This record gives sequence, C-alpha cells and structure tokens, in this order.
Amino acid sequence: METVLKGIHVEVRKGELVAVVGMVGSGKSSLLSCIMGEMHKLSGKVSIYGSTAFVGQTAWIRNGTIQENILFGNMMHPERYSEVIRACCLEKDLEMMDFGDQTEIGERGINLSGGQKQRIQLARAVYQDCDIYLLDDIFSAVDAHTGSAIFTDCLKGILQNKTIILVTHQVDFLQNVDTVFVMKEGQVIKSGTYHELIESCSEFSDLVAAHHSSMETAEEQGCLVQNTGTSLDTKSRNENDEMTAIAQSKETNSSKLIQEEERESGRVSWHVYKLYMTEAWGWQGVLVLLAVTLLSEGFSMASNYWLSYETSGGAIFNTSLFLGVYVSIVAATIVFGMINNLVVTFSGLKSAQAFFNKMFDSVLRAPMSFFDTTPSGRILNRASSDQLKIDIVLVFYIGFATSLCISVITSVALTCQVAWPSVIAVLPLLFLNIWYRNHYITTSRELTRLQGVTEAPVIDHLTETFLGAPTVRCFRKEDEFYQTNLDRINLNLRMSFHNYAANEWLGFRLELIGTLFLSITAFLMISLPSNFIKKEFVGMSLSYGLSLNSLVYYMILISCMVENDMVAVERVHQFSTLPSEAAWEVADCLPSPNWPSRGDIDLKDLKVRYRQNTPLILKGITVSIKSGEKIGVVGRTGSGKSTLVQALFRIVEPAEGRIIIDSVDICTLGLHDLRSRFGVIPQEPVLFEGTVRSNIDPTGQYSEAEIWQALERCQLKDIVASKPEKLDALVADMGENWSVGQKQLLCFGRVILKHSRILFMDEATASVDLQTDATIQRIIREDFADCTVISIAHRIPTVMDSDKVLVLDAGLVREFDAPSKLMARPSLFGAMVQEHANRSSSM
Repeated sequence: METVLKGIHVEVRKGELVAVVGMVGSGKSSLLSCIMGEMHKLSGKVSIYGSTAFVGQTAWIRNGTIQENILFGNMMHPERYSEVIRACCLEKDLEMMDFGDQTEIGERGINLSGGQKQRIQLARAVYQDCDIYLLDDIFSAVDAHTGSAIFTDCLKGILQNKTIILVTHQVDFLQNVDTVFVMKEGQVIKSGTYHELIESCSEFSDLVAAHHSSMETAEEQGCLVQNTGTSLDTKSRNENDEMTAIAQSKETNSSKLIQEEERESGRVSWHVYKLYMTEAWGWQGVLVLLAVTLLSEGFSMASNYWLSYETSGGAIFNTSLFLGVYVSIVAATIVFGMINNLVVTFSGLKSAQAFFNKMFDSVLRAPMSFFDTTPSGRILNRASSDQLKIDIVLVFYIGFATSLCISVITSVALTCQVAWPSVIAVLPLLFLNIWYRNHYITTSRELTRLQGVTEAPVIDHLTETFLGAPTVRCFRKEDEFYQTNLDRINLNLRMSFHNYAANEWLGFRLELIGTLFLSITAFLMISLPSNFIKKEFVGMSLSYGLSLNSLVYYMILISCMVENDMVAVERVHQFSTLPSEAAWEVADCLPSPNWPSRGDIDLKDLKVRYRQNTPLILKGITVSIKSGEKIGVVGRTGSGKSTLVQALFRIVEPAEGRIIIDSVDICTLGLHDLRSRFGVIPQEPVLFEGTVRSNIDPTGQYSEAEIWQALERCQLKDIVASKPEKLDALVADMGENWSVGQKQLLCFGRVILKHSRILFMDEATASVDLQTDATIQRIIREDFADCTVISIAHRIPTVMDSDKVLVLDAGLVREFDAPSKLMARPSLFGAMVQEHANRSSSM
C-alpha cells in the first residue's frame, strides 16, 4: 500500500485560519481527508474538538433546489440564510436564475457553472454553523473579484471566529492567514506565517516568486490606473443585462428541471410484441419457432396416444412394433424439444443484444439537454433491471408460454375428441380463466410499470450518496440519508409486494376453478354410459384432464408474466428512440483530411440556449480569430465562457448564427468529423478506469516513447516513473486515486500527444499551483506556437501573454483586443487586472 502522508505533526488552534500550499500531488487534499477520517491510518493520532464542515475540490451538488442544497436538511432561518447567500456571493446568481433559490439543480449540478457549484457547496457548509471548516481549493473556479469578496465576507467575515483549514493555490490570500503549512511529497515540510516562510522556506518562496512573476507580466502590459472608472459603468450594464435575463426567464412556466419519468398506461401495444418477436430473425424466425414447438408438442402427445391405443386390447399386441414406434416417437420428441430450446435461446439472445445496442447507441447520441433533465438512475435502471428481464427472464417465459399454449390447445382437442362430453366443463374452464386473467393483468401490468419507475430514484440516491460520502459523513448526515434510502426502497418494494399479492390472488382462483373442472370431468367419466366414452380412453381422458388443470393454470400465469415483462421491452424501446444529436458523419460534406489546416475561427451573431423555451446564454457573439492566435477568454462566473466552447464542439447547437472554421460552416459537418479534429482540456478533468497509458492514449496510436515525452512535457513523468507499473499504473474510476491537479495534467498530456490545430482549454490550470501553471503556459507557447488556442481562465495572469483577450459579460462580447490595448484605455479587462493587482498588494 502506497503511503500518501508521512510524519504529519501539526496543531491548529480554535479560531485560526490556516492555509495549506504545495505543488500538485503534494498531499494537500489528502491531509483534509485524513482529518475527516476518510483515509486508512497506519500510525499516529488525529484529534478533533468540535463539529466539522467540508467543501471539496470537486463540487458535490445534489439534485434538488438551490435552497435544499444550502439548507442540507436543517431548519430555515431567513436571517442566517440571507447572510450566508451574501457572504458566498450568490445574490446576483439567484437574481439571474428562473426562480431564484427555488430553481432546481440537475444531477451533479449539470446546469450550473463551476463557480456557481463551488459557491453553493460553500454556502451549504457555512449555513451548518460548524466549529471547524475544511476548505479544499474553493477559489479555483471563481474569478478574482468573487474570490476576493468570498475571502473578505465569508472567511474573514461570517466565519471569522471559526477554525479554518484552507487548501489553496492562491498566493494572494496568504498574507492574511494566521499560519501557512507548506507540503511536499506527503509531508508538512514547514509551517509559519507568510513573512517567516518567505525567509526560511525555499519551496514557499518559489511559489510566491511564481506569483510575483505573473503579476509583473501584467504590470508590464500597460498602466493600471486608467481603469478605475470602468467598473461602475460595468455594474450598471450588468444589472440591466441581468434584468433582461430575469424577464426572459419568467417566460418559462416551471422551475422543475428533472421531469417525471415517462410511463405508458393500458395494454402493452402489439407493436412492442412485434418488435421483440421479429428483432432476431423477422417473421421467418417466428414461423420456425412455432413449427418446431408444434412438432415437439405433437410428438409428445403422439407418444401418449400410441401408448393408450396399443394397450387398449382391441388388436393383437405386437411388442416389436409397439416398442419401435414408441421409441421413435420419444426420440423425435427429445430431438425437436432440444431444437425448440436452441431456437428460443438463440433468438432471445440475439433480440436482447439488439435491444441493448440500440438503447446504448441512442443514449450515447442523445443531445446534452437529455442528460440535463434525465437522472442517471433512469438510464442505469433500464440498462440493468429492464435489460436483465430481456436477457434472461423474457426469453424463458416466451418459450414456455408458446409450449403451454400449444399444449393446452392439443390437450383440449384430444380430451374432447376421446371424451366429447368433457366440452361441457372445458368451455366454462377456459372462459373463467381468461376472465380472471384480464381482471388481474390490468392491475399487475401497471404495478410492474410503477415498479420500474420507483426503482430509478433508489439508484439515483445511492449514486448521489456514494459520490458525496465524505461530505455526508463530515456533516453527520448518515441517518438522514439512510432514512431517505429506506423510504425510496420501501416505495419500490410496495409495488413488488402488491404485485406478488395480486399473483397469489389469481393463483388461488385458477386452482379452485381447475379443481372444479377435474371433479366434473371425473363425474362424467363415471356416470355416463359406456357407449359415450370408450373405456380404453377413460384413463387417458382423466390423465389429460388432470394435466389440463395445471397447463391452463400455468399458461395463464406465464402469459401474465410475459405481458408484465414486456413492459421492460417497452421501457428499453423508449430509450432506443430518443432524440438524437446531428449526424455522426455527413457523406456529402466530408472535410479534407488535414482540416483545419490554418485554424481561422469566425463567429457570426452566435446565439445559444441550452433547451427550447429557456433564455439565451450567448446573445449574438461576433468574433474573428486568426490562425495561430492565442485567445484568452475572461468574464464573471456564469458569463457564458464554457458555453462558448460547448457551442464550438456543437455539444449545444447554435440557436442562431454561424461558426466558420477555415471557411467551413461547422453545422454542415458530421459531429465525429468536427470533434475529432480539436483538442480540449475540460473544466472538470475526465479520466476513465484503466491505466495511465489507456487514458493518455485512448486509441493506442502512439509509441511508448511519444507517451513518455508527453508525460515529461505535462510535468507527470517523475510521478508515473516512480510507480512500479509505470505506464500501466492503475487509474480508478473517474481518476479517484489521482489528485484533481494531476488529472488536469493527464488531460493536458492527452492533447499534447494529439497536437490538434485548434486547442480549447476550459480553466485547464485552475487546480494546479502557480509554478506548474507557468510551466504549462510556457509549454503551450512552445508546443502549440502555430496552433490556435482558446483558453478560458479565472487567473488574470494566465491570459496576459495572449494575443487577444475576449471579455464576456452576461452572454455578450464586451471587449476583444490585445491585452496591452485594453489596458491602455478604460476597459473591463483593465478593471479586472487592476482588481487582481490591488488584491495582491493589499493581502
């Protein structure tokens, strides 16, 4: 087992504000996890006196309203609540949202920006009014202005008497904390005040020097003092834009994002049955199955008939003939029975594979709006429980039901043929059984549908709880989540219980009717004259009468189960016909193999909204980016920066306007042809379960030497080389065994390997220290010198060496020019730089 933290000896006193700094992967987040008891302790002791609150580096947001996320199960205290909203800088965000704090948040905060998610989970922690606050890099996803306000109003304001341990890469705030812990390779190598560490700790002074170097770059771009009057005008414009957004939002008539799950009602349509039966081999397969089943059941009945006929005593008994015919019939029964089972099994397997593949492709090709409004539990429920019924249960029931149906028909025909008075009992038997079946299936079918609908929230809650387990345990909310889980499971099991009860209700009545039928049949056999029924067929008639009772009983039950399980086919088919994104490839508009060769990007009156009947996020952007230009995109949290990148990848389709890249309108291209030509480092780094090799080179098209070179360029070579497995080192699901900063660097290594002509970076260095950030910026300048790079950043120094800066505000382009030119005149960007410089000098 790898030791993550070693020899930690620290003490934090009540009311202290402690900052933890260090390079990427030095153990900062692990230190907080250790304090919370989330790591396996090999030796030593952790003592905590007081309640704890935790804000993770990766925001954990629950599906529910913003208010529910902040209260987190606590009582509502309006004054406290308003104070927390102000301290966490959420007032303006709530004003812009459709229904304020009653706006529903999608799963994992999918409809929020990174900064909004971070501030909401900070507000949740602050509202709990705990004694100790563990804050992990809370400033990484917010802009300079918001970060300064949070530090002043929240950490030094509403939490001023609380004990705070703050993991951060923001050097600006370190002069205003009581103590700084410097970490390296899992150890706290030095602790003290800002000024003490500057003189005594080279690692800390290097971090500060990297920050000062970036600020000097900003100051060299131009005079800062000319921009003091801009922010007031900006504020006025922001307020007007926000009021416009609010007015647009009022047009929507519901704050509910996650809609109720679609559920059919009434009989399962014939179309669903036809889909399942013909999915494997079409109608030819259905005819083959029926023919084989008929032959199998026919030979089975023929053996009994031959046995009755030969033992009747009416003819000379020929042992050889009897045995020869009987063995032949039995052998044919066995052979056709095996063929029948094979046909049923292979057709069921092929149908199940086809349904799963269609659903899988449909979900993968669904537009982003589908995932905004559909919890993952619904998808998992259909891909697990419903698909399991199609894989295993339904194929068995279909084969069994077909055999039973044919057996019942042949048994009734044979019984009536050899003992025709039995028809007096058979017809009422069939009528009553069918009547009870129809009465039962109406209820059972809807219960089965409700069972599927109520299972999805159970999966959603479990997934949500597992993802937020550290937060849940830290806030001591285990009992509440346990009770919520029980309530959802009970709701789901209630449907199952009533379904089983209805099943027993039906079974009792069918058995009662069958017993009555058998009694009447036996009475007729005994009481009727011998000329009505031949004596040699009396035993056979009673035997088939006895078996007919069971056959009808099971046929009714199995037919009901088939219809209930056809609900699974119905539900899977719903997700096989989802609205789709644009075509994967467009044969008539294939780009050249080297497109884009230059990297020119023209946005013409680009307007974007996430879903119909929602406000525009981008409101008419017109920008021209030349080949090889490095563009920095800045703006307040929620201004539309990440949406711009999504539009360029057509994850969100433009509502109006055009995007032209190298003289090609990207809306005319297939999505694969478009997306495969770009490189991207997302705001939230994505790693897949596997190895370092499979994550940095998913397609396996690069040599080992090229991979090591990319790892060296992204500052991860030493870390990977130190692991015993090297490139085959394990990467857990979502990269849980790597720090957030390391995950971002791995994503950076991926784009270095690909070396696309156009590169998008969405807060790509938000979770790394300033030294690593500076190194990455240098690598981008060197390795991507001839490429077009669009970089979204909250750190102002990151974009200072860009060719141009694009300033977005409320979905509009406010400024677009070289940094030096923007700073030479009153501008929003100049105000941002001034604000950043003032914060650095005052803290």
